[in-house]
This record gives sequence, structure tokens and C-alpha cells, in this order.
Amino acid sequence: MATPPYPPPPPYVPQPPANRLGGKHKTVLGCGGLLFTFVLIGAIGSACSPTGSETTKKVPGPAVTVTVTATATVTPAANAAAGSPKRAQESAPAPAASAEPVTAKARLSNHVGQQLQAAQDAAQAEGFLVLTSHDATGGNRMQVWDRNWKVCSQSPGPGTLDTATTIDFGAVKLEEACP
Repeated sequence: MATPPYPPPPPYVPQPPANRLGGKHKTVLGCGGLLFTFVLIGAIGSACSPTGSETTKKVPGPAVTVTVTATATVTPAANAAAGSPKRAQESAPAPAASAEPVTAKARLSNHVGQQLQAAQDAAQAEGFLVLTSHDATGGNRMQVWDRNWKVCSQSPGPGTLDTATTIDFGAVKLEEACP
């Protein structure tokens, strides 16, 4: 037998398909998948949070009555002695109202033992708008999520106060004991 004049063909190896997605498409799809993952984790985390176990009752605040008094002072002019009543009326200064500071008072309830966010909401409903809070353990931790803290102390205590008074709540995390 004679040898064939040409060499045998190489074995057939299928070629992988050409990449139809460029680098930009891969990046967009990767970022979209990453964003979806973060949203999914956030939704699961918020569904599993223990905030629903605490119930708080909103108490309406008392009615606040503000009384404003004005006093007028009229001084007769020097021309009034001259006998001309018309001139005395023309030269008399306009009555001036004395500007006394108006302060509103309201009753502050005892908010110790409440969830920090509920205590803040209740104090605002009572008319107190200047509110602060601090870590009662002395650890200087920030109350980033007020619903995760409970009130251990309140300064000033309950009573009738000026509504411009700063109310400070000492708080600890829900699972911690008050110092």
C-alpha cells in the first residue's frame, strides 16, 4: 500500500462561542447584582428586627394658655398747658406697648422606662422641642437609632416647666440594664 500524499486531518475540537458581552456590559450586570444583593439583605434585616415587640402609648399633652398683657403710657406735651387741646393731641406721642417676654409653660410627664424615640415623641407632643440624649453608661456612644435605646433618666424631672427648657434623656440599649 502506498502512503497518502497528504497528512490526515487533525481531530475536530469545537471552538468556544465569541464573547458577545463587552467589558461595560459585564460591569453593569455586576453592579446591578451587587445592588440587588444589598437591597435583599436590608429587607431581610428590617423584617427580622425586634422593633415590633415594643409598644408605646402616645399621651396627648395638656392645653397651653398664653396670656399677653400690654400697657400704654401717654405723656402730655408741654404745649398742652398753653391752652390748645388740638395741639396737645397732635404733639402727644403714640402709646407704646411694653415688650415683655412671653413664656409658655407645659406639663412634662415622666418618660423613664420608655423607648427613647417614644419618649422624644411624647415630649414634643407636650410642647418641649429642645431635646437631647446621652449614653447613661458613660461610654459616650451615639444613639444612632433611637428605637434601639430606652430612657433611664430624665433631666429635669416631671412637672410644669417652660417649653424652652432643654430636656435631656439618659439612655442605654434595650437589652442593657440601667445603671
